[in-house]
Amino acid sequence: MQDNELCWDKNLILGIPAQDTRSVFQAIASYLADNTGLDPRAIFTGLMEREALGSTGFGAGFALPHALMPNLASPSNVLVTLRAAIEFNAPDDEPVDVFLAVIWPQNEQEGFLPGLARQCRLFRSKKVLAAVRDARSETEARSVLSALASEQDLLETVRS
Repeated sequence: MQDNELCWDKNLILGIPAQDTRSVFQAIASYLADNTGLDPRAIFTGLMEREALGSTGFGAGFALPHALMPNLASPSNVLVTLRAAIEFNAPDDEPVDVFLAVIWPQNEQEGFLPGLARQCRLFRSKKVLAAVRDARSETEARSVLSALASEQDLLETVRS
Protein backbone atom coordinates (compact mmCIF):
# COMPACT_ATOMS: atom_id res chain seq x y z
CA MET A 1 0.00 0.00 0.00
CA GLN A 2 1.31 3.43 -0.84
CA ASP A 3 0.31 6.86 0.40
CA ASN A 4 -0.48 7.93 -3.16
CA GLU A 5 -3.70 5.94 -2.73
CA LEU A 6 -4.87 8.82 -0.55
CA CYS A 7 -6.52 11.48 -2.67
CA TRP A 8 -9.34 13.98 -2.65
CA ASP A 9 -10.95 13.01 -5.94
CA LYS A 10 -14.12 11.89 -4.19
CA ASN A 11 -13.41 12.18 -0.50
CA LEU A 12 -14.30 15.71 0.50
CA ILE A 13 -17.07 17.19 2.64
CA LEU A 14 -17.28 20.93 3.23
CA GLY A 15 -19.07 22.76 6.02
CA ILE A 16 -20.52 20.04 8.19
CA PRO A 17 -22.24 21.09 11.40
CA ALA A 18 -20.48 19.58 14.41
CA GLN A 19 -20.37 20.53 18.05
CA ASP A 20 -17.59 18.28 19.35
CA THR A 21 -15.09 15.55 18.55
CA ARG A 22 -17.70 12.80 18.82
CA SER A 23 -20.01 14.40 16.25
CA VAL A 24 -17.11 15.00 13.83
CA PHE A 25 -15.88 11.42 14.20
CA GLN A 26 -19.43 10.08 13.76
CA ALA A 27 -19.77 11.98 10.46
CA ILE A 28 -16.33 10.79 9.35
CA ALA A 29 -17.09 7.17 10.32
CA SER A 30 -20.39 7.23 8.46
CA TYR A 31 -18.77 8.58 5.29
CA LEU A 32 -15.85 6.14 5.41
CA ALA A 33 -18.19 3.22 6.14
CA ASP A 34 -20.17 4.04 3.00
CA ASN A 35 -16.93 3.99 0.98
CA THR A 36 -15.36 0.89 2.51
CA GLY A 37 -18.19 -1.36 3.67
CA LEU A 38 -16.85 -1.37 7.23
CA ASP A 39 -19.13 -0.93 10.21
CA PRO A 40 -19.28 2.80 11.06
CA ARG A 41 -19.14 1.92 14.77
CA ALA A 42 -15.83 0.12 14.24
CA ILE A 43 -14.38 3.13 12.42
CA PHE A 44 -15.68 5.53 15.07
CA THR A 45 -14.21 3.36 17.84
CA GLY A 46 -10.86 3.13 16.04
CA LEU A 47 -10.65 6.90 15.66
CA MET A 48 -11.71 7.53 19.27
CA GLU A 49 -9.25 4.95 20.64
CA ARG A 50 -6.39 6.52 18.68
CA GLU A 51 -7.42 9.99 19.85
CA ALA A 52 -7.39 8.76 23.46
CA LEU A 53 -3.66 8.03 23.05
CA GLY A 54 -3.01 11.71 22.29
CA SER A 55 -4.48 14.47 20.21
CA THR A 56 -4.13 14.19 16.45
CA GLY A 57 -4.45 17.97 16.23
CA PHE A 58 -1.45 19.61 14.60
CA GLY A 59 -2.19 23.27 15.13
CA ALA A 60 -3.48 26.09 12.97
CA GLY A 61 -6.95 24.51 13.04
CA PHE A 62 -5.90 21.21 11.42
CA ALA A 63 -6.19 17.63 12.71
CA LEU A 64 -5.26 14.28 11.19
CA PRO A 65 -7.31 11.62 12.98
CA HIS A 66 -6.32 8.14 11.87
CA ALA A 67 -6.72 4.47 12.71
CA LEU A 68 -5.50 1.08 11.60
CA MET A 69 -8.51 -1.08 10.73
CA PRO A 70 -8.86 -4.85 10.45
CA ASN A 71 -10.77 -6.14 7.43
CA LEU A 72 -10.02 -3.02 5.37
CA ALA A 73 -8.95 -3.78 1.79
CA SER A 74 -7.23 -0.46 0.99
CA PRO A 75 -6.57 2.92 2.61
CA SER A 76 -9.39 5.42 2.68
CA ASN A 77 -9.63 9.03 3.73
CA VAL A 78 -11.92 12.00 3.84
CA LEU A 79 -11.17 15.70 4.14
CA VAL A 80 -13.80 17.47 6.22
CA THR A 81 -14.29 21.13 7.02
CA LEU A 82 -16.62 22.34 9.74
CA ARG A 83 -19.01 25.28 9.71
CA ALA A 84 -17.45 26.35 13.00
CA ALA A 85 -14.23 25.19 14.64
CA ILE A 86 -14.41 22.96 17.72
CA GLU A 87 -12.16 22.48 20.73
CA PHE A 88 -9.85 19.56 19.97
CA ASN A 89 -6.93 19.65 22.43
CA ALA A 90 -4.52 20.73 19.69
CA PRO A 91 -0.96 21.58 20.75
CA ASP A 92 -1.49 25.29 20.04
CA ASP A 93 -4.84 25.27 21.91
CA GLU A 94 -6.55 26.59 18.77
CA PRO A 95 -9.92 25.11 17.79
CA VAL A 96 -9.96 22.81 14.75
CA ASP A 97 -12.08 23.19 11.62
CA VAL A 98 -10.17 21.10 9.05
CA PHE A 99 -9.90 17.33 9.51
CA LEU A 100 -8.18 14.85 7.25
CA ALA A 101 -9.25 11.43 8.52
CA VAL A 102 -7.32 8.37 7.36
CA ILE A 103 -8.04 4.69 7.91
CA TRP A 104 -5.50 2.10 6.83
CA PRO A 105 -5.48 -1.71 6.61
CA GLN A 106 -4.12 -3.07 9.87
CA ASN A 107 -2.49 -6.02 8.13
CA GLU A 108 -0.71 -3.91 5.48
CA GLN A 109 0.97 -1.07 7.33
CA GLU A 110 3.66 -0.41 4.73
CA GLY A 111 3.24 3.17 3.59
CA PHE A 112 1.05 4.18 6.54
CA LEU A 113 3.50 6.46 8.37
CA PRO A 114 4.97 7.96 5.17
CA GLY A 115 1.40 8.59 4.00
CA LEU A 116 0.51 10.42 7.20
CA ALA A 117 3.76 12.38 7.05
CA ARG A 118 3.07 13.51 3.48
CA GLN A 119 -0.42 14.68 4.44
CA CYS A 120 1.01 16.55 7.44
CA ARG A 121 3.54 18.34 5.25
CA LEU A 122 0.82 19.39 2.82
CA PHE A 123 -1.60 20.63 5.48
CA ARG A 124 1.09 22.36 7.53
CA SER A 125 1.01 25.01 4.82
CA LYS A 126 -1.06 28.07 5.66
CA LYS A 127 -1.68 28.43 1.92
CA VAL A 128 -3.30 24.98 1.75
CA LEU A 129 -5.42 25.51 4.87
CA ALA A 130 -6.57 28.91 3.60
CA ALA A 131 -7.49 27.40 0.23
CA VAL A 132 -9.55 24.67 1.89
CA ARG A 133 -11.31 27.14 4.17
CA ASP A 134 -12.01 29.58 1.35
CA ALA A 135 -13.35 26.99 -1.10
CA ARG A 136 -16.99 27.63 -1.95
CA SER A 137 -17.60 24.19 -3.40
CA GLU A 138 -16.13 20.72 -3.32
CA THR A 139 -15.12 21.15 -6.97
CA GLU A 140 -13.17 24.31 -6.15
CA ALA A 141 -11.51 22.68 -3.15
CA ARG A 142 -10.49 19.62 -5.19
CA SER A 143 -8.99 21.79 -7.91
CA VAL A 144 -6.98 23.92 -5.50
CA LEU A 145 -5.82 20.94 -3.45
CA SER A 146 -4.74 19.01 -6.53
CA ALA A 147 -2.67 21.95 -7.73
CA LEU A 148 -1.09 22.50 -4.31
CA ALA A 149 -0.36 18.78 -3.84
CA SER A 150 1.33 18.71 -7.27
CA GLU A 151 3.37 21.75 -6.27
CA GLN A 152 4.46 19.95 -3.08
CA ASP A 153 5.38 16.82 -5.04
CA LEU A 154 7.58 18.94 -7.30
CA LEU A 155 9.28 20.61 -4.31
CA GLU A 156 9.92 17.25 -2.64
CA THR A 157 11.40 15.86 -5.85
CA VAL A 158 13.74 18.85 -6.17
CA ARG A 159 14.84 18.51 -2.52
CA SER A 160 15.66 14.79 -2.82
